[in-house]
Formats: sequence, structure tokens, C-alpha cells
Amino acid sequence: MSLPITARQLNALRALHRANPDLGELASAVALAFDASKIDNPELARLILEKTCRRIVSGQPGSREIMVQHLQHFGSLECLSSQQVTEFSTRIRKLG
Repeated sequence: MSLPITARQLNALRALHRANPDLGELASAVALAFDASKIDNPELARLILEKTCRRIVSGQPGSREIMVQHLQHFGSLECLSSQQVTEFSTRIRKLG
């Protein structure tokens, strides 16, 4: 089961795609790969990812590394596989 998404979050994801297509694609891939059944509050996970993406788009220093840390934590909760964490982390670090 992937992360649930509200209409507001869908609009935010579309805006992210417009602002930074690579990051928008990555955010979509993470949401689809995420196993929400492994945690009690998948909405909080969605919020964490959404806010961190916004920080990356705004150029906040350290935001990419924070996203990698979030992904690693989600991996430790088995919401993402170690292979997915590695792939997504690599993609985040390559964002221009």
C-alpha cells in the first residue's frame, strides 16, 4: 500500500512537478514505493516528505541530506527497501 494522498497533497505534488520536475518525479516514486502498512501514521510520513521537498526546492541548506536521513529512517521502519533507499538517496544527491 503506497502513501495515501489528499487532494491538497496532490495539488502540492503537481506544483512540485512544475517547480522542479526531477524532484517531483522522485517524490512521486517515493510515495508509490512507500509501504504505508508498516507505520501507524502514514499521513505524517507524507507530510515529512512534502515539507522536506519544499525545503529542497527553496534551496534550504542541508535539506537534501535531511531528506536522505528521512529515507534512511523510513528504510529502518521497512517502509522502503534498502535498495529503494539507496536509489532514492542517490537521486536526491544528484538533483541540480
